[in-house]
Amino acid sequence: MSETLQLSGELVQQLQEVLAGHDPRCGDPLVAVQYMAAVTGYLLACQHVPDDRRREFLEQLQAFMGSVFEDVVAQQRQVPPEPAHAPQEAFGIWRPGDP
Repeated sequence: MSETLQLSGELVQQLQEVLAGHDPRCGDPLVAVQYMAAVTGYLLACQHVPDDRRREFLEQLQAFMGSVFEDVVAQQRQVPPEPAHAPQEAFGIWRPGDP
């Protein structure tokens, strides 16, 4: 497997848009994910390598997908929640002569 991949939110969004062009239901990320899984299985099955190597690679892909999932979930948990209002926000009326 490749040692480094350049995964980004922009790439994921572009993939989802391409899929939605094929099937509008892919506006729902859970439908888009099903398409991506199907395409992955299709591409892997079409490779001209022995069956045992394809199955081994499929297992590696499943583990890799799980690792990416866990990593993204962990990153999401580290993002601090946005405050209900901006800190040091003030409201009032100022009149000339007010201190």
